[in-house]
Amino acid sequence: MVMEEGGQIDRGRGAPTTAGAEGRQIFMELGEQNFDAIILSTYRTACKLRFIQKRCNLHLIDIYNVIEAVRDAGLNAVELNAGISVTRLENLVSSLFNQLSKRLPTTHTINPQESTVLLVEFILAAIDSEPDSRLTVLSVKAMLAMLCGGKLIDKLRYVFSQVSDSSGVLVLSKFDGFLREALKLPTAVHEGPSFGYTHTLARSCFPQQKRVMLNMFLDIVAEPPQCLVWLPLMHRLANVEHGTHTHTH
Repeated sequence: MVMEEGGQIDRGRGAPTTAGAEGRQIFMELGEQNFDAIILSTYRTACKLRFIQKRCNLHLIDIYNVIEAVRDAGLNAVELNAGISVTRLENLVSSLFNQLSKRLPTTHTINPQESTVLLVEFILAAIDSEPDSRLTVLSVKAMLAMLCGGKLIDKLRYVFSQVSDSSGVLVLSKFDGFLREALKLPTAVHEGPSFGYTHTLARSCFPQQKRVMLNMFLDIVAEPPQCLVWLPLMHRLANVEHGTHTHTH
């Protein structure tokens, strides 16, 4: 597999990797887009993360592809807060892009290795954007779910399956953990002041509800909480690019 060095232990701040130059590359390319000239933080954040998504070819991968890759990597049997090695992350992401490469028509080719390097380095940079953070199963699931393409409502169904109990009720502590990981994405692109994690966010997302069920959770599509307003907008940007001026889901 690619980039074996430094991948045998859980990622700590400044852990070695062979892909440092490529990791800086995606942030250099992001800086060249001049998105910081956009005044509205929500739109600016959505544009930045849409750029990352497309540059890594994640817009060609939907949540069902992610679910399959996570399952094949054996991560469904692992606790969400369990740490995982960089090598295991690389193997999962490499599998995602190799499978994508096989599905694409011959007229549309990607470089699976380049996409793997760029995405792994972005995820590791996102982890490092918060002090004392570590790479966990939840980090991988949350970030891939937020950054992949496909329909937002399908992504949210998956997220709910990860943060609810067996009776279909949201577990606030699990949702809090999800937000902590997902909001490392805007933080990694220097939008932490607007969309960084705080420990009060999970409760503020559903202030009126004692028991949050799936249908209430899916309201995030139409009425996102403030900390996630960039997410539906990122999907609307994709719809506009594709010429499908339809509702987000």
